[in-house]
Amino acid sequence: MKAMRIVLVACAVLAATSSVAWADIVLTGATPQASFVDIGAQGFGNAPRLLTLQTTPFESGGVTPTNVVNGDAISGADKSNTPTLSALGWNSGANVGIGFNSNQTGGSGITLQSMTLRIYATNGTTVLGTFSLAAPVQFSGTDLALQQGNGNSVFNFHLTPAQQTQFNTILAMSGSGNFFAGLSASLGCAGTASPTCQPSNDGADSFVGFSQASVPEPPSLVLLGFGVLALGFVYNRKVRA
Repeated sequence: MKAMRIVLVACAVLAATSSVAWADIVLTGATPQASFVDIGAQGFGNAPRLLTLQTTPFESGGVTPTNVVNGDAISGADKSNTPTLSALGWNSGANVGIGFNSNQTGGSGITLQSMTLRIYATNGTTVLGTFSLAAPVQFSGTDLALQQGNGNSVFNFHLTPAQQTQFNTILAMSGSGNFFAGLSASLGCAGTASPTCQPSNDGADSFVGFSQASVPEPPSLVLLGFGVLALGFVYNRKVRA
């Protein structure tokens, strides 16, 4: 009976969102470098590991509930998992965060060909929502060099505002905290290396899940905030005088 209820609710959600394109996971900034962010105390090693791939020159795989790896995905508690939304801190579409880290060698870049996030009901099989990368993303060697010595930093992906709304529709369902998140991705290129076809040459290439609410404000924004407060203080003193 409970399983039937889950399926019926899932159908209702899909019907309500059938006119919306479920294809919008994007970098938080205009470029990879602008999206490189410190995820704070969680750290890359402490945030739930969603997926790890390590194959050359092209790798593709995913993980489904609970912790079942497919394709080139590497198994292990510190490699590929399907955590619950509660464990990820995804209590809002605005908080959905996926961090990417790549261990290429020789200063080369890598092409992220595809990435798909699926939200599964508590039965582990019913897919309640699918969110996908709109287009391949090119990470240059310069981009990936930012990761060196930065154990807390990742290239930050989030949902577009429209997809955040769709995610919130799923959250409105009963028991959403126990829903599973499963990720699949493909990286590299089997053809001749070029700026738009960058092979995977080492690994591991990993993705973690985290809450955007835990990401510290960039130092520039913090300084801007102090500046605004200072101006307000000076203005108030002049008014009182």
